[in-house]
Amino acid sequence: MAGNHRVAFIAHPFTCSPHHPIMLLPITVDKQSPFLGEECALCKDPLTPGDVVIVCPEDGSRHHDRCWIANGNKCAAYGCRGHGEITLASAPPASAPPAPAHPLTPSPAHTRPPAHYTLANSCLILAIAIAIILCAVGCFGLWAIADYLMLHVWNLPYRAPFSGFILP
Repeated sequence: MAGNHRVAFIAHPFTCSPHHPIMLLPITVDKQSPFLGEECALCKDPLTPGDVVIVCPEDGSRHHDRCWIANGNKCAAYGCRGHGEITLASAPPASAPPAPAHPLTPSPAHTRPPAHYTLANSCLILAIAIAIILCAVGCFGLWAIADYLMLHVWNLPYRAPFSGFILP
């Protein structure tokens, strides 16, 4: 499980003092990186060789450095409170991390699903389908009421008799 070792290494950020922000080490993805092909937690683009990656210190989700900065130096995973500034110090190579001090536990935070899988989009499609069905039923109901009133209440035969349409 080489991927977990990488998360464990980066998940221990360093601080200068309690009053200074958490500093995170960036990782450059190469062709042997276990992060290669994984999705960024914010933009959902795959990580490619040459990308600079920030791993959240709370839940281990991966972010492009530009996505981490664009999100206010905090994690994009829903419910995660991970934050920190990117340090300018060079990061150790991603291919030789030390062993973790303790096993990683799964985080309760989850990364956001892609936009086409969200609950809001599903609800919107369902609401539009229901609205179309209700409009169709409503229009038929109005026609049926008007037909009943014209023929049976006001005795107005507004429909042509069918016998005129039948050819001899």
